[in-house]
This record gives sequence, C-alpha cells and structure tokens, in this order.
Amino acid sequence: MTKAQTKQMLDKNEKISYNNNEKDITNNDKRRTDKDTNKNIFLLICIIGVSLAFLLEILNVRNRYEKVCKDDKKLYWVYSAYSDVENRKGLLKHVHLVLERIGYEKSTNKTPWTLLWSHDFPFRALYPNLHSLKPNQKVNHFPGTGFITNKVDLATSESKYIPRAFKLPRNKAEFVKYASLNKDAMFLEKHNQHRGVYLKNVTAIDSDSGESFVQEFIQRPFLVDGHKFDIGVYVVLTSVNPLRVYWYKGDVLFRYCPTKYYPFDANNLDKYVIGDDYLPTWEVPSLAQPYALGYSMKDAFDHYVKTKGLDTTRMWKDVQEAITEVFIKKEHHIVEALKNYPSQDNFFEMMRFDLVVDGNLKVYLLEANMSPNLSSAHFPPNQLLYEQVLYNLFSLVGLASNSDITDNNVRNMMSSQKNIAVYSEECNSICRDDCAVLDICKLCRPCLSTRLRSNLLNAHREYLHQGDFRRLFPPAMEPRESAGNVTKILNEANRLQYLWYQGKCNDDVSWCL
Repeated sequence: MTKAQTKQMLDKNEKISYNNNEKDITNNDKRRTDKDTNKNIFLLICIIGVSLAFLLEILNVRNRYEKVCKDDKKLYWVYSAYSDVENRKGLLKHVHLVLERIGYEKSTNKTPWTLLWSHDFPFRALYPNLHSLKPNQKVNHFPGTGFITNKVDLATSESKYIPRAFKLPRNKAEFVKYASLNKDAMFLEKHNQHRGVYLKNVTAIDSDSGESFVQEFIQRPFLVDGHKFDIGVYVVLTSVNPLRVYWYKGDVLFRYCPTKYYPFDANNLDKYVIGDDYLPTWEVPSLAQPYALGYSMKDAFDHYVKTKGLDTTRMWKDVQEAITEVFIKKEHHIVEALKNYPSQDNFFEMMRFDLVVDGNLKVYLLEANMSPNLSSAHFPPNQLLYEQVLYNLFSLVGLASNSDITDNNVRNMMSSQKNIAVYSEECNSICRDDCAVLDICKLCRPCLSTRLRSNLLNAHREYLHQGDFRRLFPPAMEPRESAGNVTKILNEANRLQYLWYQGKCNDDVSWCL
C-alpha cells in the first residue's frame, strides 16, 4: 500500500470516528434532556400532590369545625295554640333574644331539640311528644301546676294570705252566710276563664250562672301618690318531692292603676283593676327619681315606704311565706300528675305571683300567672327586667351552660358526692351502724338512697347557678337552727332535703339563704 493510500484510509477512519463521537454526544445530550424533563415532571406532580393534600386537609379541618359547631348548637322550639309565638318581634321577643344570646337556635319539634318553650299549657295537645322525653330535653311547664295557676282553684284555697272566695253556684249558701256576717265586705266577681273583674253588690251577683266566682275585695289598699298597685313576683319551680322553689330577688314588677283610688268609684275600673295600660313606676311622681338613679322598682317602692315612716321587712317576708304556702299545699297534685311521665327532671316552671297590700302593709295573694307577660311592647324599659329574669332562669335550670350537663363526666365536675356530704360528725359516729337512729343518718353516704342522692346533686347544681334567684323552699335558715317545728308538717322527701340544706348552712352560711 502506497503512502497516499495509507493517508487516505486514516483520514476516512478519523472521519468515521468523529461522526460516531458526534452522534454519541448528541445521543447523550438527548438522554440528559429527557432525564431533566422527567425530573421536572415528577417535581411538578409532587408539588401538585402536596398542594392538593394541604387543600384537602384545610377542607377537612373546616368541615370538622363546622360539624362541631353544628353539634354544639342547642335547639329550641316554641308552641302556642292561640298566639303567634314564632314571630321574633312578637309576644316572645325576649325569650327568642335571650336564647339566641346563650347559643340556642330556633328549630321545630321534628329536630333533636333541647328546650320546648310553650306559651300555653302543653300537656294535652302535646302529650305524645312529652311522654317520651330524652334526659337532655326540658319543658317550661310542670304537669299539674294548673292547680296553682287556675284562678278559681287558687282563690278558693284556704290561707290567711288569700282573700275569701267562693265558687258559684257550688258554695252559694256559704257565700250568702259570709256576706251576711260581714256587712261591710265588698266582693269582686271574676270570670272562671280569666275574662273580666267587676266589683258588685252582693244582690247584683249572679250566683247561678256557673261561669264566675266571687272574692272579697281589699277596700283600704296601701297607695303610692294616691294610686293602688299590685306586686308581681317571679317564681320558679324546679323540683317536687322534694320541693324546690325559687323567687327572683333582682326586682319585682310593680304595676299602678292609671287613675287615683280616691274618690272611689266602683264603675271606674282604672281606679282598682290593673290592666294592660297600667301606670309604670317611672311615671309615678314619688318613684320616678329613685328609678331614674338606677334603683329597681322594688328599691324605689321601699324608699317611698320609709319616707312614710313604715318598714317593708315584714311585708317581704310575708310575700315569700304566702307563695311558699301555695306550693306546699299544691305539691301533691303535681306529684300525682308526674306519674304519667318518665322523669320530673325534664320539667321546670316560671310563674308570676300577683299580690296586693293594704294600708298596714298586710299581704294578700291574688293569683299566679302560668305564662306571665314577657313582652316590652307596651313598656320598653321593662326589657331589661324580662331579659334578666329569663337569663337567670335558664342559668338556674342548667340551660345557659355551654356544657352538656347530661354527660356524667360534666355532671361530676359540677357536683359529686363530696359536694353533698353533710353532718360529718354524726355520720362518722352514731350513724355508722344504724341508718334509722336519726333522720340525718339517711343523708350519710351508706344510707343515702339513689333517688335522694340524685335530687341533692341537682340541688347543688342549682345553688351554683342560681344567679339572682333565691330559695323560697326550703326557706331561709340559720346555722345550727332547730328544724323540728318546720319539718314536722313535711313529707319524708321534703324533710330530708330540709335537713340537708340545714347541714350545708351549718358548714357555709352562704347556703342559709
């Protein structure tokens, strides 16, 4: 092979090698590019995946939060056969407002409600619904309280605080005899269905219609600036057998007749009958100033009485005694009515008792209102009174709590055995071997019945949340006070509960009232 041929072959091989190298480089670059692209796609998928995961978690957290909020929302519904109670600006405006402020949502009977607020007596129309209540459900009436709130039933009850009354025509003979023995007595004729009050001579009273009853009229009432008035006291029943009753001490409702009492005229009802258009405290000259200074209606009245050289201390004690006596006498009717229901713990009731006082501040009880007026439409300044009464009511009966008080763990945190233990000295000595040696031994833990223990735990929870309510029954007591005279007229459940409150009072004076 010549020199020229050899050079030509080497050049050809070098070109082939160069082309091959160039092809390898191109292939390597392409592989690197493909690899980088795959990495970018993978990274992008990862970023999208992580972002979606974060988004899903955010949505899950939101859904869980909304579910918790929804589950925590307490539901209530309202009922009336005759009135528009659904209207949030109507008859029950302040009931709706207060419930919404404490976390309730208006609903219907078809939902898992916590509270039924019934403006009418519900136990006939709603019997199927109320016969199978769950432990967490509350109703604002007790069955059987009609024996208290029915005008004629209350008026014809025997009491030194209730003016004499007679059912007609059933007690016609007794009425005629009483009237003949009390020549100066005057009588109000009242309709059985709460429609109308009229002052009549004995001879003008229709004693045979069967539609009315008569009640003696208090002729010489105590007057404020010449105006007759009545006193409305808000009262709550939380339990029977044992009986627990509270009165709202934050204020009472004073309503004054719009026309001065003297000169008296039986034909002018505005002189002696309290109607919807009564004269409010802030329009009574002698009361307007203390009321404007921020004092309650009760405080303004007490101040006026003191300026007349009198003291209301005894009067207010009589007011409490008069109301308490009614519950003690009527309790058995409620206990009997409750036999048709699984538990009394589902019920509570707020009433307004109306009373009058004579010129000597002697107290007379006239009636108890089942569903007292809670509308401030006529008198806007009454809004605060109504809403404070309602808030304190819901607190007392456990409806204002954010906790589920039907949960045993929550209930135990509020009230447990150590909170109801009393009479430690006796329980550790004379009661250790014999639960019957003394009544108080039945309050010691080994002797305490399941039912009484449950009631005392409820009583302790009410004490914790009573706000401006105070006990009417059991009544106020003193430390180490003898309970003999009070408890001898009580049934066993009320006697043991009284002794328990006395034991709590002995250890802590705040329990005495």
